[in-house]
Amino acid sequence: MKWNKLLSKQRIGKEKSDYADKDRSEFQRDFDRIIFSSAFRRLQDKTQVFPLSRSDYVRTRLTHSLETSSVGRSLGNMVGSRLVEKYPDLDLISSEPGTVVATACLAHDIGNPPFGHSGEDVIRDWFQSSEIGSELCSMVDAEQRNDFIWFEGNAQGLRNILALQRPYSKGGMQLTCATLAAFTKYPYASGHIKDKKKFGVFASEADIYAEVAEHLGLIELEEKKWVRHPFAYLVEAADDICYHVIDIEDGHRLDLISFDELRSIFLDILENKADIIDRVDRIPGKKEQVEYLRACTINALVESSCGVFFDHEQEILAGEFNSSLTEEIRKAKEFSRLKKVAIEKVYNSTEVIETEAAAYEVLWKILDFLGRIVIEIHTKGKLGAKCKKSVKLLPELYAPSTEATVYQNTQKIVDYVSGMTDTFAVRTFNKISGISLLRR
Repeated sequence: MKWNKLLSKQRIGKEKSDYADKDRSEFQRDFDRIIFSSAFRRLQDKTQVFPLSRSDYVRTRLTHSLETSSVGRSLGNMVGSRLVEKYPDLDLISSEPGTVVATACLAHDIGNPPFGHSGEDVIRDWFQSSEIGSELCSMVDAEQRNDFIWFEGNAQGLRNILALQRPYSKGGMQLTCATLAAFTKYPYASGHIKDKKKFGVFASEADIYAEVAEHLGLIELEEKKWVRHPFAYLVEAADDICYHVIDIEDGHRLDLISFDELRSIFLDILENKADIIDRVDRIPGKKEQVEYLRACTINALVESSCGVFFDHEQEILAGEFNSSLTEEIRKAKEFSRLKKVAIEKVYNSTEVIETEAAAYEVLWKILDFLGRIVIEIHTKGKLGAKCKKSVKLLPELYAPSTEATVYQNTQKIVDYVSGMTDTFAVRTFNKISGISLLRR
């Protein structure tokens, strides 16, 4: 792959840009389109780790996305400066990679359903094991079935950008190809799922992503399977750093991790430990000490990740780098320990598990309610009185219809559920269960 093609400003759905602005680059316009989108705005009421948390301090998907974008910008700027220095003939402004990575980071959770990763689990389990979900899967082909039984927030995010936001335009939000590819962590369809059971492109968006890949010169390994854009590694690193480091901080705030353990975990990742300890001990207040240690840890991980990127640049450009940047840093063992503590003490805490169990009940009930509509349309050819009333509760974009295929109608209900906020999902559950009527 070649850097000059990988940095393409081409927009899917447009032959050329129809907007000239000397004060905003094409990549900055991408950033603005994401930040003003309704899908991004809904992240303010979507779970990061602690569902429906009563604490104003802990992160939501929105604050996590903003922080990840900030880290991604720093990492991208570091890479941009070194690319300009290394390839002086490359048509590149050093800040452009930072903008591309920041935008992709900003959008990286835009397809995640309510209630965090448990929301993804509910959707997968519902299609695999519920009577209604299984019946819907029996009515579509194998590739389409994989899209549902292995539902992925990453692929839903790409669908949000390419189809659901501004659905009247080819390419939806019509972001640049460079930004779209940087966003796509798993650039292959559900038929290529590996052990991680991850993929990033639904069957419905595969043809459009093929256009993106062609514009950028991404290597196609098999049909509907491409290698990553190099900047996707930077997005992954920024997310990995923020997801785990900041969740340790949130865990401490909620008394799940002691100050001494947090201090030990963060200091282990830092190179100049003695200097940091001296500075920390002179900071009044443990809250401020934690924030300083967190900032130092993130900075160290960003610098290390940039180094790994250039150590493996040629492998990345050849599509032969099969690791993540944070797995190859010098302090990878210490970072792995940090992640292990986050899993044991934060993600598996009683508060998280109890609320996730309730989330299963909420989303399962909603999916059953919506799935019956699709089955009735495609088995009876029309809607009965009850389902007719149910359809009226849905926005037009998400309402199943007799004109659409089973796959399209099933996607509509998944689009609707995955776009819900935590609060809206609970409210919808209460309405269809009759609970809200009892409270009047």
